[in-house]
Amino acid sequence: MRLRIAPVEYKECSTAHCQTTYEGQHCPQCRQPFDPQGVKKTLRDRLILVDIDPPVYEPAQRCRCTDCKNLFDLSEHEIAERAICSACRKPLFSRTQIQEIWKDTETLLQRARKLERARRQMRSCVSCDHPIELRSWCPLHDTGCDLGATGGLPQNPLIVWVRTFQTAESVEELQDYEWLQNSEAAEE
Repeated sequence: MRLRIAPVEYKECSTAHCQTTYEGQHCPQCRQPFDPQGVKKTLRDRLILVDIDPPVYEPAQRCRCTDCKNLFDLSEHEIAERAICSACRKPLFSRTQIQEIWKDTETLLQRARKLERARRQMRSCVSCDHPIELRSWCPLHDTGCDLGATGGLPQNPLIVWVRTFQTAESVEELQDYEWLQNSEAAEE
């Protein structure tokens, strides 16, 4: 067991009257559940315990949007979806083209960046002639903003530490328990 200062992932409540930062699956103040499409994730340096069993925090790989600075995940499914036309649902590239695009890539981020570059070189789908829709990879990025050349993808992924909630109740969960007890007492 050892102590370490590490970048910890926090969520920022998106409710207008709240703006609380938290680690759990819902805001401890307003009880709003976490929604990856609407809640911004940020980093804060924090002193954490590492090398204990079961772990309190685990490292995770995240991308930081180059425009809005939100932290987000990349998945194989999302990358595969970007290789398909949004209108006709046919592949934008042949298998040979995809293999060439993804040649010498080792990570999902590298694949996403190369796919984004190849999509930007296309004007429209080869099957249906529908224009290629360019959108940010970040779920929170404002679609009204001009996308940079990378679609919000960073050059390198970040390693952040995420609370596992395996060992003890979080502060948020303890507050929830207290909130439930208070609300039940008020009802009686």
